[in-house]
Amino acid sequence: MKMQKNGLTRRTVLGAGAGLAAGLGSWPVVAATPTKVKVGAIMPSSGVLAFPGQACVRGINLGAKFAKEKYGVDIEVVHADTQSRPENGRIAAESLIRQGCTVLIGAWDSGATISALQACEAAKVPMVVHIASATQVTSQGFTQVFRYYPTSLTIVRQSLVELKSVLGTLKDPPTSVAVLHLNNTMGQSTAASIKQAWEEVNVPLKIAEYVPYDERAKDLSVEVAKAKASGADAIVSVTRVNDAIMITRECIKQGWNPKMIFSPNSNGVIDKAYHDALGKYGDGPILAALWSNPKASDFDKIMKMFAADYPNDWFDANAGCAFEAVQIVGDAVSRIHASESAAIHGALKATDMKPILMYGENTKFDASGQNVHCSMVMLQGLQGRPRVVAPKAIAEATLEYPLVPFSSR
Repeated sequence: MKMQKNGLTRRTVLGAGAGLAAGLGSWPVVAATPTKVKVGAIMPSSGVLAFPGQACVRGINLGAKFAKEKYGVDIEVVHADTQSRPENGRIAAESLIRQGCTVLIGAWDSGATISALQACEAAKVPMVVHIASATQVTSQGFTQVFRYYPTSLTIVRQSLVELKSVLGTLKDPPTSVAVLHLNNTMGQSTAASIKQAWEEVNVPLKIAEYVPYDERAKDLSVEVAKAKASGADAIVSVTRVNDAIMITRECIKQGWNPKMIFSPNSNGVIDKAYHDALGKYGDGPILAALWSNPKASDFDKIMKMFAADYPNDWFDANAGCAFEAVQIVGDAVSRIHASESAAIHGALKATDMKPILMYGENTKFDASGQNVHCSMVMLQGLQGRPRVVAPKAIAEATLEYPLVPFSSR
């Protein structure tokens, strides 16, 4: 099979679809003859973003199982891998559409998502964006986009409100921060959002330095040294998991013990791969993120399903948002009992549903395709995995401060 230079063929993109028709015997089937729909899922399942991409694949697969029982919708998932290259989003979308997918979910990375949306726009195939925060996703006039995930500005603003609240309770809080951030679409958008929201929220900390770095960097020693030299006693990080690991390792090597590491729009510091790689050095970072609601009515059932299928993996924010996106599709298809793109598009526009698993208010899309509600959870790495420390109603642990010095662990 002839390969393009980027490693993908334009005829097919990593992996054929797998029908996920098996139900759970203990649950009644909603419809005797389920509506069938072919859903394309675009994720970075290989390359530098493979850890979160594979977590999303798990969430998609579990979501399809659950949706059949919940909505009576038989979802055939066709997976496509962008290989962590933003430009491959469009190639993946075009391939999935040619394979008969009438609605897409993806693409985790903002650059790949925007690229994929160009193909969706041309073919008039709707796309549910489970994760991708760059403002451009819903500000460029795409008519086929339905973004569950908030914009970077929304996430950052709400995250900084939570941070300011926490700072007011601390003894000897930090005085300044260095912002270490990716220099890709997501990182630049988030850095700009931090600059804007920091002033709007009036966070009582000085930003000493913005330190951007390349997504494919293999060494961040210079960047961490620059952040340390700024005199900051805290880090605001905008990372993916590989670079989050590198930053922590450099802090250890360079003897820098910041009082706090806070991430307002990135999952790196709470990914399983982060804790697996760093062990005891992985505890302490704080993150504001979308997260599952342990008080959701089907929470225990879903967690048991996940553990049965993936006993060695965590159900994290990546899996959770991907799972929720499948439920959004399932809900839409169940209301129209049809699988054509135009009909699904109309049903998605009318979405008004309580999240099945994730914490937050009803999912509804505005005229730009943006989910109008956003509810953040504050997490902290404690005892080897992320724990909810706010809001109090669903908290699993109490926030620990300051960060235990790396040198004394």
